[in-house]
Amino acid sequence: MADREDEIMRVLAHAISTVYTILVDVCANLPVPIGLPTDQHIPAGDAVPAIQRVAELAKDQPMGETQEAQLFTGCIHLLAAIDLYALCATRFVETRAEAVGANLVYAEEALKSLALWLIINETGD
Repeated sequence: MADREDEIMRVLAHAISTVYTILVDVCANLPVPIGLPTDQHIPAGDAVPAIQRVAELAKDQPMGETQEAQLFTGCIHLLAAIDLYALCATRFVETRAEAVGANLVYAEEALKSLALWLIINETGD
């Protein structure tokens, strides 16, 4: 059973990293770009405060309410996934691991929708 749990945790860690990379790209392309830590391995202690700050700044971006909500939604679901992942690392519970995955799906969907909007509305400055 431990091997299966280890594999699930590896997959979830990779998915968190993937969604974080999407957030980094989105933030770099915002009307007012926001830089996030982008080292090879970013400790949660560095990533979490940065993601929280992006969530706070979402309302200050000069874009529509839908896009602000997409950025905020992406951030809060990614933060929830990271928190649940940390709990799973302490004590694995399958439903908690599934919740990590569900939060990542919502985060990725919101951020990809925002990324598409940013591409379509690129000003070329």
